[in-house]
Amino acid sequence: MGYELWTSPITGYRRKGTRLEELRILFAAGVQARAILEPLQCCPADAPGLVMKRILEQRGFDVAGVQETPDGPVLGYVEKVKLVGAHTADSLLPLHAEHLISDSTAIDEVLSALRSKPRVFVVVGTGVKGIVTRADLNKPPVRIYLFALVSLLEMHLRFWVRTMYPEDGWEKALKASRMEEAQKLQEARQKRNAHISLLACLQFSDLRGLVLDKEEARVALRLGSKGKGKELLEDAEELRNRLAHSQDDLVEGKTWEQLIDLVTALDSAVTCSDAAVEKRARDSVKGEGAALWVSG
Repeated sequence: MGYELWTSPITGYRRKGTRLEELRILFAAGVQARAILEPLQCCPADAPGLVMKRILEQRGFDVAGVQETPDGPVLGYVEKVKLVGAHTADSLLPLHAEHLISDSTAIDEVLSALRSKPRVFVVVGTGVKGIVTRADLNKPPVRIYLFALVSLLEMHLRFWVRTMYPEDGWEKALKASRMEEAQKLQEARQKRNAHISLLACLQFSDLRGLVLDKEEARVALRLGSKGKGKELLEDAEELRNRLAHSQDDLVEGKTWEQLIDLVTALDSAVTCSDAAVEKRARDSVKGEGAALWVSG
């Protein structure tokens, strides 16, 4: 049944809503930089530098824009630690293209932009009016995107376990203690009238071990060696748990660079697996799959 959720075993048709590319399109349309940006606070260009520095410290701001008038364009920005001149404009830093994104920038591109810098400024309309920092990546819209990506990865792991261990062969490969835990979970769900397979009751760590033991699955997911694959999937599971438990800081004990690199690697793994899943579906077409017309 899990396989049929993705592809038709008769026609090889890939069902809508199961590809990573479709997820990207969905989030590109609905979750953009404007969903997490903060209005850019600006200092008057002729304000005393030390006064502005004190105000930024009080408000917990590391940077601010600079304007000559309240309604004027943003001339550049200042960093709190470098505000030492007589006037704010004396510490002005220019805004280059590398510092800027549009408010319509997709969330995955925002992540990429923040890989090498702590903040980006956001163009809204014709002017710079917003700012996104790495701290903003802890906000719900980004968490939803990351959780969707990790959930899709987990579905792919389950697919490859089902594929690489035909006729439920994974049951013999799983440790007895883990099998007991899965059976208990299945029984509990069945008591609530939930018809669920035993495979669907495996934990992420169970799926990880089963997949890593099969070279073809590692290749399909672009995991590299068994050791590298284990590290990547353990990091993915840790991220999944942080998201599921709504922990305040997604990078506690790590860096934002490490998190963004992890997201990039997971994106690559799912993209590679998507292609392998579709190839298997096409190769397994049977019956009179082309006998029906599709409306539209």
